[in-house]
Amino acid sequence: MDEDFTKELEFDLAEEEEEDEELGKIDKLEQEPDNDDLLFVGRFIEDYKPELRVESDVLNRFSYVSLLNEKVSSLLCNVGNNLSWVLHRLNELCYLLQNEVRVLHAYSKDLYRDKFAELESLVPNPKQYVQVIDIIERDDDASAEMLESQAQLSKEQVLVLKMSMKTSYRDDLAWPEEKKVEFSRARGKMLEILAIESNVKQFIIQKVSHVAPNLCAFIGPEVTSHLLSHAGGVHELSQIPSCNLASIGKNKHLTHEQHTSLAEVRQEGYIYRSDLVQSLPYEYHKQALRMVCAKVALAARVDAGITPGNKANDTLGSRWRREIEQKILKQREAVNNAVVKPLPVPKDEPKKKRAGRKFRKYKQQFQLSNLRQLQNRMEFGKQEQTILDAYGEEVGLGMVNSSLQNATGVRSVTKTNYNNSAKLTKAMKKRIERANEQARNGWQQ
Repeated sequence: MDEDFTKELEFDLAEEEEEDEELGKIDKLEQEPDNDDLLFVGRFIEDYKPELRVESDVLNRFSYVSLLNEKVSSLLCNVGNNLSWVLHRLNELCYLLQNEVRVLHAYSKDLYRDKFAELESLVPNPKQYVQVIDIIERDDDASAEMLESQAQLSKEQVLVLKMSMKTSYRDDLAWPEEKKVEFSRARGKMLEILAIESNVKQFIIQKVSHVAPNLCAFIGPEVTSHLLSHAGGVHELSQIPSCNLASIGKNKHLTHEQHTSLAEVRQEGYIYRSDLVQSLPYEYHKQALRMVCAKVALAARVDAGITPGNKANDTLGSRWRREIEQKILKQREAVNNAVVKPLPVPKDEPKKKRAGRKFRKYKQQFQLSNLRQLQNRMEFGKQEQTILDAYGEEVGLGMVNSSLQNATGVRSVTKTNYNNSAKLTKAMKKRIERANEQARNGWQQ
C-alpha cells in the first residue's frame, strides 16, 4: 500500500509541475506583444544554444539566417506601440549574432590556417579577415587599393600584410576545393549575419533614447547602443562595474601597433571613442575616461530602474555631462600665478629703541668685558705687546699693560664684568657649596 501511495503522489506532483510550466508559458506569451515577427525573434533567442566548439558540420546550423533576416526586417518596419519590448529583444539578438560571427570566424581560421597562419594576428576583425582571404584567393598579387577599398584595411595593415605574404604565405600549398566551398558558405553566412546586426544597431541608435535616456544624454545614442548590444540590455549593463566598462568594444591587439596610445590608455573601447573623451587633448584622456566610466555605471543603474509607465527623463545624464565638462575645463585652465609684490622702500628713520630693565639685562649678557675693550684699543706712537696663546698664535694685548700697576705686584685696575659670565642656578650653587664643604671636611680629617 505504501508503494502504491508513493507512486500516486509522484504522479500527481509531476502533473502539477507540467501544469505550472504550461501556465508559465501562457503568462509569458501574454506578457509579450501580439506580433508574429517579435514572437519569432523571442523564440529564437530562448531556444538559442551556443556552439561550444567548431566542427566540420558547423554550417548546417546557420540555415535560419535567411528567415531571421526576413523576420527582423519586417519587425523593424512594424514596431507599433511595443518599442521598449522590441528594443530589449533586439539588444539580446545583437549579442547572439556576435556570438554566431565568432563561431564562423573561428571556423574560417581553421580552414585557412594551414596556408596563411599569420593572417589571424594581422587582421583580427572577422569581416575584414574573410574579405582579405577572398581577395587573396582571387588574385595572389592583390593590390593595396583593393585591400583598402574592399577589405577596408588601413595603410599600416596593408603594408604589414604585404610584407608577411612574402615570408609566411604558402604559394606552393594548394587550397583544396572542399575547403574553398566551405569557406565560401561561411563567408556568405557571416556577411548576412553582419548585415542583420548592422540594421538592428542602426534601429537601436534611432530608438535607444526611449530605453536609456540618461545614457544617451551623457555619451550619445551611438555609444549607448553599442554598450547595450554588447551587454544585452540596460539591466545587464547596470550590473557591470565601472572598471570593466572601458574595455567593452576594445579591438584586439595588432602586431604592428603599440600597446598604449599617446594618451597612455590601453582600454580603447566604445566609451574611449566617444566625443566626450575624444574632444579633449591627449593628456586628459586617461582621467576623463575614468570619470566617464564611473558616471556611465550610475546612469545605467538609473535607466534600469525606469518602468514602462514612467516618463523617460534625462536630467541626470545631462547634468553629469556638464559636471565632467566643467571639471576638465578647470584642469585645462592656466595656473593662476599671483602677482609678486615688490618689497616696500625702506624709510630713513631712526629705529625705535627698546628699553626697560629686562632688555638692559639681556643686552648686558652680550657686551664686551673691560679687558676685551682695552685689548681692542691701541696707544698712539707705541708698539703693541703680544703674547702667544695656547695654540701658538700671536695675540695683541692692546692697552692692557698700560692699565696695570706694579707697585706691590701685578694688580688689574679693570673691573670684572659679571653680566656676561656663566650663570648658575640656585640648585647648582647649593650642590657646589655642598661639594666644597665635603671636600673641606675630608681635608681636615
